[in-house]
Amino acid sequence: MATTKKSMQTSPMLQSFDPAANRVIGEIRANTPKEVRAAVEEARKVAPEWAARTPKGRAAALRDVRHRIFENLEAIVETVSAENGKPRAEALAHDVLPSLTTMQCLEWLAPRALKSEHVGRFAGLAFGMSSRVEWRPFGVVGAITPWNYPFFLSFMAIAPALLAGNAVVIKPSEATPGVGERLREVLDALPPGVCTVVQGAGDVGAALVDAPVDKLCFIGSPGTGRRIAEAAAKHLTPVVMELGGQDAAIVLDDADLDVASSGVLWGAFLNSGQTCCAIERVYVADAIADGFEAKLVEKLRAVPPGDIGPLTVPRQLDVVKRHVADAVEHGAKVLAGGPSDGDGMRFPPTVVEGRSEDMAIFREETFGPLLPVIRVRDDEEAVTRANREGFNLTASVWTGDAKRADRVAAELKAGSISINDHAITAGAAWAPWGGVGESGYGRLHGELGLREFSVPTHVARSTLPKMKHLWWYPYDEATTSTLRAVAELYGAPTWGEKLRALGTIARSAGAALRNKI
Repeated sequence: MATTKKSMQTSPMLQSFDPAANRVIGEIRANTPKEVRAAVEEARKVAPEWAARTPKGRAAALRDVRHRIFENLEAIVETVSAENGKPRAEALAHDVLPSLTTMQCLEWLAPRALKSEHVGRFAGLAFGMSSRVEWRPFGVVGAITPWNYPFFLSFMAIAPALLAGNAVVIKPSEATPGVGERLREVLDALPPGVCTVVQGAGDVGAALVDAPVDKLCFIGSPGTGRRIAEAAAKHLTPVVMELGGQDAAIVLDDADLDVASSGVLWGAFLNSGQTCCAIERVYVADAIADGFEAKLVEKLRAVPPGDIGPLTVPRQLDVVKRHVADAVEHGAKVLAGGPSDGDGMRFPPTVVEGRSEDMAIFREETFGPLLPVIRVRDDEEAVTRANREGFNLTASVWTGDAKRADRVAAELKAGSISINDHAITAGAAWAPWGGVGESGYGRLHGELGLREFSVPTHVARSTLPKMKHLWWYPYDEATTSTLRAVAELYGAPTWGEKLRALGTIARSAGAALRNKI
């Protein structure tokens, strides 16, 4: 976005920070609120032309973005790894690769999901009407995305919005501004103004919400989500929110302990636990708890040191330290890791046994490398506690019995439920992604995600364009008699009453229609 010398002098600088090396590696200029409003105005100008393209035409343009990501793959992976502190394998597997697969999948789905559809073919006949639903874009979508998966979650937000025909202004996290610049580079493949990156902290996000835009997408914490929803409400701006969770895993007494311990280990500590769908509590049947804990701890010790990275931002390190110390103080038994000053931004992956209502981890999302193991008597206790003792963006069930898995899954409250796996559904772009309750509302991914950024518009056509309607003026006796008979036809409990109503309609409808002015 073009800037003047004056704006460059007055705009603050964002620090690009490498948490693994614990040092600043660069600075990037933030945008001003005035520039944010200008970006929204420009997006509004180009939105009609972008919306006029067919879904296939918009998909072709997004394909150019995918190609540019591939051409710059190594630089993007390096920047994500440096600013997040995550291993290059995670930057590739969990940030860059799902961005590509999400766009590819939604490009395939968009023409079908956004196609006009005829509805009420038979019901509409009684009203002399044919109906179709068109999926029209909102106009300009604002997206605010987080630092933990700064590349992938940006595309999770903007890809469906763009394919639905909206222009987009996106504010990535100020904690990963280098990734924001990589986003800008690949999005430059789109026509100017169609998808603009604005960089900055809370004031820039507030300016985007207050511009206003026509729809908002926010991925982040419940606390920030509440503030955004409140600000958006002033303009009646609809919002889709993904707000993380304290996700539960349930390990039943017939689970394969080798598979379950490996899956739960990864599901808890991927990206050092800084994952919206990371396992923050695992309920284990008491009959197998000793064996499960032993395997979990043994496997955690076998994880190569570089595979679990540091915390990305200092405030998150502070939360993890506080949560671990508080849990131990309130009776949690440390099985691995434990209270520590850590090494720079690193904190040892920690497993504890026990989780009670007086612990901070009961009330707050940790978003870090801490896993409480909770022993339960049976399936019923596990489900009850999983639903009651936290909020689930996702949840998982680990068992060798498919019917039992389905029965437990049916009782869980979560936006996405996995059986003998965890967290993988975030990358399943063909299916809806989103939360319930504290973990958010609205959906991303899949056909529902594309329609989330579309306005369902009912277009009705008279099937009898040269005929006046019964409900037009005047409301004479013939009209009232006919309308009463129609009500009897739809509501009367017996066939005799319905047949009598048909007779009344046959006698009075013609007179009523002839008298219409």
